Amino acid sequence: MAMTTKERTDLREELVSQGYSWDYIDEWQPKVTLYRHRELKNPSGEVVSEVGTKVEGLPGNPDYITRKARQGLLQWPPGDTCTCKWCMDKRKSSAPVSFEESTVSTQTYSIGRGKRRMRS
Repeated sequence: MAMTTKERTDLREELVSQGYSWDYIDEWQPKVTLYRHRELKNPSGEVVSEVGTKVEGLPGNPDYITRKARQGLLQWPPGDTCTCKWCMDKRKSSAPVSFEESTVSTQTYSIGRGKRRMRS
């Protein structure tokens, strides 16, 4: 299956947005190890595979890696420095909220085009 230049560019941009290097499309490995950054749950909601689980021997094809990245499987282990959306959400949800942050109110003012929020 031949890939057009537009498809290749779109695929490259999506991989870069997930944290992969710009050259992944040109230098991919035939087999890779991926790590779960999102829990895998069965239809009844039970956790089947935990965050951080290593999955070895998967194809390194950029199309496959892009699909798996959307599902939370990335080539680096999750951690405090990871900037994927699942790790960032987990850090935000587990961060304690201080009294000052929780009492700040926001008011919406209509200024020109759109709405801007200003803290009072």
